Amino acid sequence: MARHGLLERIVVERVGQTPVGTVSIGVERMAEEIAREALPDETFRRTIRELVRHRSQQLLDRLLENDTPARKRAVRVKRRRTH
Repeated sequence: MARHGLLERIVVERVGQTPVGTVSIGVERMAEEIAREALPDETFRRTIRELVRHRSQQLLDRLLENDTPARKRAVRVKRRRTH
């Protein structure tokens, strides 16, 4: 009886994954099609470019924030204490 339960769970899982995977592929293709249609629009491209620049600057700021001299000093002090 336990094997039937396990087999049934495998079937249920697989049957659920197959349509989800197929729908995901369909959605991805539709998104690519929309993007191809939108890319020639200069306003769209300019907007996307600005969004990417803004997000890139935010990421750079965060990276630099984590690499401040105060943090480096704290790490050095900690290392000296452990040696």
